[in-house]
Amino acid sequence: MVPLRIVAWGAGFFGRKWLEAVKARNDCELAGVVSRTPARLEELRRDLGLAGVPGYGSFEEALAGGKPGAVIITLPQTFHCEATLKAIQAGLHVIVEKPMAMTMDEGRAIFQAARDHPDRVVMVSQNFRWRPHTLTLRKAIGNGRIGRPGHIMFECRQQIRRKTVDAWREQMPDPFLLDYAIHHFDLMRYLTGEEPREAVGVSFQPTWSWFEGNAAAAIVTMESGLVVNYGGTMVSHGLETPQEGLITVIGERGTLHLDGGLQVRVLGQGEPEVIPQEPVPEGELGHGLAKFVDAIRTGRLPETHVGDNIRSLALLLAVVESARRGQAVTLADMLTFL
Repeated sequence: MVPLRIVAWGAGFFGRKWLEAVKARNDCELAGVVSRTPARLEELRRDLGLAGVPGYGSFEEALAGGKPGAVIITLPQTFHCEATLKAIQAGLHVIVEKPMAMTMDEGRAIFQAARDHPDRVVMVSQNFRWRPHTLTLRKAIGNGRIGRPGHIMFECRQQIRRKTVDAWREQMPDPFLLDYAIHHFDLMRYLTGEEPREAVGVSFQPTWSWFEGNAAAAIVTMESGLVVNYGGTMVSHGLETPQEGLITVIGERGTLHLDGGLQVRVLGQGEPEVIPQEPVPEGELGHGLAKFVDAIRTGRLPETHVGDNIRSLALLLAVVESARRGQAVTLADMLTFL
């Protein structure tokens, strides 16, 4: 089988991780790396053993020189929409880092471009889905271990000090929501198999924050009436949680809890029980890449295709809009184009 030729567009933190994932697969081949910083390309070549992989200063150069079949976009999210649209128009399959867009207008543009070009696989990386503990939690909910869920609580506290090029994250009005929280809002849908109906959001700035923008809290009501309480910050001093946060799912026959040690426990049914986890041997990005390649080879949609992920984006932006307006936002009003 001819390997899928992939160009990486972006050579930052996540670009490096994706390069490692591509390099590990026999059915993929690096067609090049696009970066405006030659020094970073040399660093990647040295650190990852990519001596023979060409570097390009622009996407157009990579198209001409690398002749790729797919692209992985790891640019700052303010460029995700423009880059994704360019890649679709160029005839490439696309993985784009989350969130795929910064506004619903941008998200709609990507959704429509993907719909107009059904031969292109356009997938959003939602790597928190592909971790052993979140897969275990989803399976336990789906198998009815606690009966019907009625209440979920997400509690995420991180201390993120990694600087970004041109300080794009540091200057965002809502850095936690617009950069990080899409993981959690996507998990709300993924873990429960439900779609959100309404969101109420609050955005605030701790006085000690090293970001110009805000932390966040939200209440999300799902279609069944299931209520999700959510709170998160990127400027926690101590008592940090895992990236996924602490997740507590309260059901009619018990409670599931993802704890700080990444163990999933079921409680309220006699002695607390730790649910065994199955490993993800290829790692979360490798798992996502496998789904991407499979979708290209078989014509099946990957689970985080644009048509699915637009709903996670809508939930995120509903919380942002609710925080700005000071009132609840109905998700159906944001997805009238579906």
